[in-house]
Amino acid sequence: MYEEGKLSVEIGKRIFERRKQMGITQERLSEIADTTPQAISNYERGERELKAGVIIKIAEGLNVTADYLLTGKSDFLFSHFKTDEISERDFNTINDIIEKCLDLAKGEKEN
Repeated sequence: MYEEGKLSVEIGKRIFERRKQMGITQERLSEIADTTPQAISNYERGERELKAGVIIKIAEGLNVTADYLLTGKSDFLFSHFKTDEISERDFNTINDIIEKCLDLAKGEKEN
């Protein structure tokens, strides 16, 4: 179970990390989410609670699902695929490769 304030911090971290991965500014994300750059900054630092509508807009702007922002499940790369067009085995293989690439990229940034 999540603690109320801790959830905002975790969501904020995911927003920040994905925004940086995409190379977009807080200003640009605020335009997409119909909010202000200061609000995006507050969300990223976990200092402001996000309403459902804002989560959805931010998720769309970052090409992730709201579920990803809320839980951290890394399915954003498949949000535009028609998964019924590939086999479950192929889907899982691709997902595993992507997860490993993201882990490697994250490790390189920390060094």
